[in-house]
Amino acid sequence: MTDSIEPRPLEERLRRLEEIARLLDAGDKPLDVQLKAFEEGMALAESCRADLERAELRVTELAKGDTKA
Repeated sequence: MTDSIEPRPLEERLRRLEEIARLLDAGDKPLDVQLKAFEEGMALAESCRADLERAELRVTELAKGDTKA
């Protein structure tokens, strides 16, 4: 499932993560559906976190005047 996550824009992944959070919060789906959604959500969260860390690093580099990336 993670292979379909990375190519999607960050904003799209964040929207999907919000959908998953609402689905899990409702708790009205069968356990197997919730587990699958949780697994997707964990992969999305990791993917978004990595993107944001890369962006933060790039901003730090730019602020220091290091434009070698």
